[in-house]
Amino acid sequence: MRRWILALLALPLLLTACGTAEAGTQQAAPPKNAAMVCGKEIRGEIGQTLGLTAAPAASSTWADSVYTCTYRLDSGPLVLSVNVAPTTAKAGAYFDSRKQQTAGAMPLAGLGERSFGTTNGSVTVIKDAMTLTVDATRLPAVFGTNQQKRADFAYEVASVVLGCWTGDE
Repeated sequence: MRRWILALLALPLLLTACGTAEAGTQQAAPPKNAAMVCGKEIRGEIGQTLGLTAAPAASSTWADSVYTCTYRLDSGPLVLSVNVAPTTAKAGAYFDSRKQQTAGAMPLAGLGERSFGTTNGSVTVIKDAMTLTVDATRLPAVFGTNQQKRADFAYEVASVVLGCWTGDE
């Protein structure tokens, strides 16, 4: 009888442990804010910015704590990725390493906690424990019916995502 009581008392602890991810382990699904980069609102904003008649098609993956959304635009792919770190310190270290590895990285003002971009169309920004990268480098330098410049477009998309993350959009 005593073993049954101990087993019943231990059950909630075991169930709680199964429901939480330890640092360094992959969650079964990306956090809501990470997945938002491929959501209806962001798709709509991208379509509107480019003057499209419908939201662009997109596909996503979640692996190794990185959520990636690829938009298939007529002029080429736009890739948004969110690296989800277990702590803000690890997110900061990831951001710093990305900046060091990115040729031509220039600090950007007014975007997230820290951000940098390149003239060829990439923007990386950190918010809490997530690092967002908007990669428009495979789009033409100027594209779309609005003659959008890819570097400006990457900045605008990053701004829209951050607005959603902070509730400003």
